[in-house]
Amino acid sequence: MDKYILAHDMGTSSNKAMLVTVYGDIIGSTKKEYSMVMTQPGFAEQEPSDWWNAICETSKSVIEQTGINPADIVGVTFSSQMQGLVLMSKEGEPLRRAISWVDSRGGDIMRERIWTWPRIQGYNIFRLIRFLIITGGAPGLAGKDIIGKILWLKKHEPENIAKTFKYLDPKDFIVYKITGNYVKSTDLAVVWWLMDTRKNVNQWHTGLCKMVGIETDKLPEVKTSKAIVGSVTKTAARAMGVLPGTPVINGAGDISASALGSGAVENGRLHVRIGTSGGVAGHFTKRKIDLAHYAGCIGSAYPEKYYLGIGTQDTMGICLEWVKNKVIYHAEKLQQEYDVDKLYMVLDKLVQRVKPGSDGLIFTPWLYGERCPLNDDTVRGGLYNIGLNHTRSHIIRAVFEGIAMNATWALEVMERLFDKVEDLNFVGGGALSDTWCQIIADIMNRPIHQVTDPQQAAGKGVALLASWSLGYIKTFEEIGKHVKIKNTFYPNPENREVYDKQYKAFKNLYKQNRKW
Repeated sequence: MDKYILAHDMGTSSNKAMLVTVYGDIIGSTKKEYSMVMTQPGFAEQEPSDWWNAICETSKSVIEQTGINPADIVGVTFSSQMQGLVLMSKEGEPLRRAISWVDSRGGDIMRERIWTWPRIQGYNIFRLIRFLIITGGAPGLAGKDIIGKILWLKKHEPENIAKTFKYLDPKDFIVYKITGNYVKSTDLAVVWWLMDTRKNVNQWHTGLCKMVGIETDKLPEVKTSKAIVGSVTKTAARAMGVLPGTPVINGAGDISASALGSGAVENGRLHVRIGTSGGVAGHFTKRKIDLAHYAGCIGSAYPEKYYLGIGTQDTMGICLEWVKNKVIYHAEKLQQEYDVDKLYMVLDKLVQRVKPGSDGLIFTPWLYGERCPLNDDTVRGGLYNIGLNHTRSHIIRAVFEGIAMNATWALEVMERLFDKVEDLNFVGGGALSDTWCQIIADIMNRPIHQVTDPQQAAGKGVALLASWSLGYIKTFEEIGKHVKIKNTFYPNPENREVYDKQYKAFKNLYKQNRKW
């Protein structure tokens, strides 16, 4: 009989629930959106209850939609946004809204408390060395890491810190709601930069916690992504529509999960991901780091064998959300005019009206600061070289191209750290667009493999990981065999000259304008 994994991909703007066979075929999925609160520049928060309600609603919906017997669900697991912060009380309730990964309020306090003088490229050299030796990385300058968020709360909301029993990531919060256990996956723990990763110790380092002033006893237990961390409680089972006692597999952050779902799981292979955020990543057996460009290795979903090399970028697909919500008007009329169901299909058609290079128009996608390759919380995006000849179609194509050029810059950083790659797999919602696939192939000058169901890569990835944990798949590397490629896009040599010129100008824009 068929057996299934109920996998959730809890992103920044929505939760997607999917039922996946133990060999990676998606038989149904549903989505529930939720909002982000931005009270002032640099602040970004979400209600944890919105995540939980979305988990419950989509679980019931996808089970009803597919008509499967809940008894055939052999495991529940999760992919989630990373580096969000939930303060949990001893009674198991959030004390305030969660602070999102995109929030950069901690930048000033990191410079004030952690990255003090003497500095090299903004980092206190002595603390930097200690972070690097123990964790293999370090919190960035932009203040978006968990340490900066906690230190900011200690300074501005000490009453909430005093009531805090555990500091959690979004996924940790959901695992607690379902199992009653406080557990974090290794890949998420690594990027809190408080864990000893030497020789796979993978436990919180009391010395680092003391150095930054964070209480070790408020941190959850760390287990691998494939670990079974409990079972669904009776209360959670009623809320979700699954059977009590169903095993819960720890899962992973969205970056690690997408790396699994990209199918590029062998050592040295890379993929590009364009979701709300995204970047370039791949699995490696050796750990390296480039702090100046905020690239390097974190824990993978298989920390016993692989590190996950990443060049993470904060604002990728969300730039198109900005275009949709702030630039394009009369969206319904556009959809009717082009006879399509989704507005993004209109964007593809508008982009195709304009030749490569957007007639000299350049978009820089740093709408909320950037990590790789810039590591700068103050940088902002822009449209450059705009003229009276440019239309809405030019602007939209420039957004597609600007995101692709930023990803290419991250690819350069990753290849300097490791080795050059001949091709890349492409996942995330951006990979639904054939137009974008071709633009990325042209700008990166590499063949781009469009993964089947690319927007479901993170959920499919953790589902296959759970299948391995439960014994249906025999090895980690076998996960890649269950990920299918829909199409391959090859670089068009006719576009080489215009994109080489445009890419050089793109990088110079940051160098010329970063001071203001």
